[in-house]
Amino acid sequence: MEKDAGSQDGMEMRKGPVYKLVIFDLDGTLTQERSIWEYIHKRLGKWYGFAEDYQNQFLAGKISYEEFCERDAQVWKGMKIEELLEIVKTVPFHQGVDELIGYLKEKGLKLSMVSSGLSLLSSWVHQRYGFDYSVSNDLLHEGGILTGKVNIQVYYDRKAVWVRRILNRFKVKPEETIAIGDSRGDIEMFQMVGFSIAFNSSCKELERVASICVRTKNLGDIIPRLPFV
Repeated sequence: MEKDAGSQDGMEMRKGPVYKLVIFDLDGTLTQERSIWEYIHKRLGKWYGFAEDYQNQFLAGKISYEEFCERDAQVWKGMKIEELLEIVKTVPFHQGVDELIGYLKEKGLKLSMVSSGLSLLSSWVHQRYGFDYSVSNDLLHEGGILTGKVNIQVYYDRKAVWVRRILNRFKVKPEETIAIGDSRGDIEMFQMVGFSIAFNSSCKELERVASICVRTKNLGDIIPRLPFV
């Protein structure tokens, strides 16, 4: 029986894709809070009767995403950006973040993050866990005082453009990429990668497009479900 280096008992050994990159959502995926915007508002006592109304108007299609973000940012106008940063640093993370990220780094994967939340949080997480790339939305300030304006870079349901940019940046193919997210805003991201994980998903549609769904309080539980373990 003829054999070659890539066969076993006459049958070709099939190798799966080599994964090189992971793209994380942030709010609700790495953190326990599904929205850093909402978390800050609640800590400041500005959610009920204020920002909650803006969210409801956006979800009802009465205002655009831009207007939604701008109204949110206006609530914090005049505050010191350091005050918000101190609140951001109290956001609770899921258990197992260190374990999962450490494992991915050990395997040599690049780590990136695409969040429709705030760069106050994503920049801190980027530095804390040693991410290779991250992008989110910036609250504008002058001399450390918030102006009530926001630079929107990541729209809630339009992450595809950033996935393409990240793939190009790291010269990685879609099939070499893993995405991890939890909400409707991650659907585009999941549709553009080779393997996707819906983590404690709040959206049935996301679960339908995901490669696997994981429900657990510990991100480390994802490790045995990864396609290269």
